[in-house]
Amino acid sequence: MRFIRVILPPLVAFAVFAAIIKYNPFHYTIEGLSNIGDGSAYGLITYYKIFAPFQFLIALLTQYLVILPLWDRILIKHKASAGVFTGITLICIVLALAISYMIWDPETGIRHLIHITVFMVGVQLFYWLINFLVMFLMDWKTF
Repeated sequence: MRFIRVILPPLVAFAVFAAIIKYNPFHYTIEGLSNIGDGSAYGLITYYKIFAPFQFLIALLTQYLVILPLWDRILIKHKASAGVFTGITLICIVLALAISYMIWDPETGIRHLIHITVFMVGVQLFYWLINFLVMFLMDWKTF
């Protein structure tokens, strides 16, 4: 069962992202590598298409080394979930700010940095929401 908890949540999350990218209701064009780092959804989509296999391996390692021990703590003590989710949210904000700052062009203004950061936080939190939702559905009898 532990193996399934390592594989299934990231697999479902990546499948949802792939479906969103493939069946995007908004028309978009991907010009290729030039979009990566410009802070747009197109750049993120291009990055995702190129590096998805590596990202999936990182997701599996993160799931096994970090998330499963936290999930075990939540299963033992349900009140720990508030602290775990708060911690993950704060980590997502800090990492999104760091990534956004690295790809941000200061000439575009601080408003653009804020937009990139909000977008990155949204993507990360969406991933973790799907991940924990799948794990919750797998262990719903415990709750």
